[in-house]
Amino acid sequence: MALIMASALGCATIVGLTAAPATAAAGAPADLKTAGQSCATAAPGPYLSPVLLNAAQAVVLRGTFDRTGAGPQLEADFQVWDVADPEHPQQWLRTIGEQSDEVYVQLEDEAKQLDGVTYAWRVRVLDGASASAWSDTCHFTVDRSGGPAPTVTSAEYPAGSWDDASGAIGVPGVFALAPVSADTVSYRYRFYSGELPEDTVEGTVSAEGLGGPATVGWSPRAAGHHSLTVRAIDRAGNASEPAYHEFYVKETRPSVFSAAYQDWVTSLDYNVGVPGAFEFTAARHVGTASFAWRIDEGGPSGTVPADAAGKATVMIAPTRGGWQTLYVHSVTHDGTAHADRAYRFIVDNGPTLTGDTGGSVVIGSSLTFRLAPRMPNVEAYVYWAEYSSLEQRPIEKITVPARPDGTADLTWTATETGVAGLRIQSRSADGTLSHPRWQPISVDGAAPTVTRTGGTDLGTPATFTARSRMADVVDYVATLHYDEASSQVVEPAADGTATFSFTPTRSGYKAVTVIARNAAGVQTEQDGVTWTVTDGPRVASTDFPTTGGGRLAPGTFSFTPRMPGSTSYQWWVSNGSAAGSGTVAAEADGSAAVTWTPPAADRYVLSVRSFTADRTASMVTTYGFTVEGPPMVSDLKATGGVGSATLSWTLPSITDLDQVIVRSATGPTAPSSPTAGTAVYGGTGSSATATGLAPGTTYTFAVWVKDRSGKLSAAPSVTLVGSTTTIAASATSLAHGSAVTVSGAAVRADTGAGIADAPMQLYGRRKGTSQWTLITTLTTGSSGEVSYSHKPSWGLDYKWRHRGSTAHLGSESSLTTVWVKTTVTATLSKTSVPLGGSVTLSGSVSPAHPGRTVHLERYVDGSWSTVSSTALSWTGAYSFTIQPSARGTHHYRVHMPPDLDHLASHSDTRSFEVF
Repeated sequence: MALIMASALGCATIVGLTAAPATAAAGAPADLKTAGQSCATAAPGPYLSPVLLNAAQAVVLRGTFDRTGAGPQLEADFQVWDVADPEHPQQWLRTIGEQSDEVYVQLEDEAKQLDGVTYAWRVRVLDGASASAWSDTCHFTVDRSGGPAPTVTSAEYPAGSWDDASGAIGVPGVFALAPVSADTVSYRYRFYSGELPEDTVEGTVSAEGLGGPATVGWSPRAAGHHSLTVRAIDRAGNASEPAYHEFYVKETRPSVFSAAYQDWVTSLDYNVGVPGAFEFTAARHVGTASFAWRIDEGGPSGTVPADAAGKATVMIAPTRGGWQTLYVHSVTHDGTAHADRAYRFIVDNGPTLTGDTGGSVVIGSSLTFRLAPRMPNVEAYVYWAEYSSLEQRPIEKITVPARPDGTADLTWTATETGVAGLRIQSRSADGTLSHPRWQPISVDGAAPTVTRTGGTDLGTPATFTARSRMADVVDYVATLHYDEASSQVVEPAADGTATFSFTPTRSGYKAVTVIARNAAGVQTEQDGVTWTVTDGPRVASTDFPTTGGGRLAPGTFSFTPRMPGSTSYQWWVSNGSAAGSGTVAAEADGSAAVTWTPPAADRYVLSVRSFTADRTASMVTTYGFTVEGPPMVSDLKATGGVGSATLSWTLPSITDLDQVIVRSATGPTAPSSPTAGTAVYGGTGSSATATGLAPGTTYTFAVWVKDRSGKLSAAPSVTLVGSTTTIAASATSLAHGSAVTVSGAAVRADTGAGIADAPMQLYGRRKGTSQWTLITTLTTGSSGEVSYSHKPSWGLDYKWRHRGSTAHLGSESSLTTVWVKTTVTATLSKTSVPLGGSVTLSGSVSPAHPGRTVHLERYVDGSWSTVSSTALSWTGAYSFTIQPSARGTHHYRVHMPPDLDHLASHSDTRSFEVF
């Protein structure tokens, strides 16, 4: 179906929205989907929770259309409206791709998709000035809240504490879930056990009809504290607030204790066939007549009567070694068997070990253990190594034959590191294996220690000495910079050390690694040394030595090359900021010298590199040194004002103070020297004031101390950021007694950002005068803005003044003028009078202008003309007597002329009839 367009466009009126849903005309978008669901042509439609729908958390509306014959630039025009308010639809316009036949919109404005509201929508396609027919009308309801928590009850397991525990392990219970919301469709639940926290049970159960209850059956597998968490799920998929049902399951299992066969440690006094005492104690409130016990499946078992206190002791001789579990349960007088208590313990029949049981060994050496059996008929021992790394390695078991008496010697040689220990088992003639004995082992990798002398200059040899803790070393393998082609095999001297050399042919970072080997081919771990081979120039200076301190005066550095063919040098000095740089040509022997003047006492680093004629660069040599001078001032502070700044500091404790020098520079960078920038102060005081500062400009101040020998200290600095202040008024004129809002802002001059918490003063100057009066003082908000409502009695010039702070210079705004009109009241003594009679028109002017003249004006033939004048009393009052000469309606008003600080004003028009 081709896209059929109509020519009329509009969105303000929706025809028929309050009627039954209209059927789409030919050419209208079809296959409509609301959040992926088919169009619901009747309200309320699907219930949707936008936050659950997609990453955008928005309802998606879509459809398709036939774009045959349509232009390339189409728009989808969606209308969405509250079914209770169809006269105010939302319009959502979305561009359609040139190849697309789909209309699509995400309703991402939460303010237009309100919780609990049912919406209708339709869509058409716009092609320039034409539009398709509207689609069908679809409906949906927004539901954003899951509502309050449901209620949970259980007769078998009511909410309670340990003292009123109920049920028992394995005893089923039913939990009744009831909704608070009428649109609950299901319940999501989770059972939790404090004893078995990993053994949670989760699930979902459907409600018995919309807004109906549900039940969940469950049997506990542990005793003690349990909880059931339940959330009701509504039609939109929202989860309610959680309901927590906490309850306790009665403990019916007996407790088990054995000093012989403990549940966390083994005793070599006990073994297979050796009886040990196990003590059983019944749980509270269980009328235990006896205890039934068994060890695993097929192991020993039996019953034992309980005494009056609900206790019993039984001697049990285990029949096998290793881990096993004793299960014990109480049997009541009526024959009821309660849940089992599982008691897990080890029967240790592993061999005993003597010998090198400390377990520490150097790689290449051995440990020897004497193994003795703790089980009969042992004919061999089986052992294997376990490793400390996370790498999964196959277990390689090794067998050692036993002597006729069952003993054996095990010798283990350390051939690698990473072994954590050995597991060792006895094996009887019938193949029965004992519980494994654990022997921890620590292997010293004996990595060689390596020392170096020389080799830092390119082309000079580096000599190394290596020594390892491994016994009987036959050779060392040394490798330069991880290059196997460079490896040397060196035999040790009589003292076990090896000496070898490498001569680096290239500059840069270098490393030598070394391993040692014995005759069996066992090798140590690797170790070595690293160093830097440099071709950077050598630096020397008697004026600025690396130890001690240089004077604050010109001095010389000398450079000699390490790189052959050096023809020039590039150098630079820094103390955190640039303090000098340059290049210098080399002499015939490759050396050079430079003279440098330090700007102040400080710690400096000189960096230098050399170049050959073809501009090959050497490595950079750094040379650190200190220039000494007097201590600098401390506690430097600055406070900005308008056009000025006040600085203060604490003088150093020296006896030869000559002068404190303060210089300023515009911008955030401090003056580089005591002669740079602009002079602010020179003296021996502890404060200074900088004046004549340009408005809206940032200034940085630096302070030097000079002693009587002429040495200068380092210079601390402080920056005051320039500010600008703006002003605006809500009106330029107003009647007397009305208020005007005067707003302003303090902003940084460099970034335009508002200055928060800035002190701001509002000043006013009466028109016709020169004196400024402080009206109020405020503090700016987080965006740097202030505003104040003021009722002026006369015309005023206003300005805001930012006083400045320890971070900003102050500033003043431009002026803004607000004129005030006087207020003129007027009252007639009569509204009608016979011809020949008189009427009094009286009133007052605010503020009072004693002695000023006001004029009575009459409206005749389309204009106002003055008919009388009078002077105002000391209270601002006036009165006119009017004696009309003709019948009809007469119109009068009173005019107050302007003066220096008020605008002209008129009273309201007053009218009366003459008959």
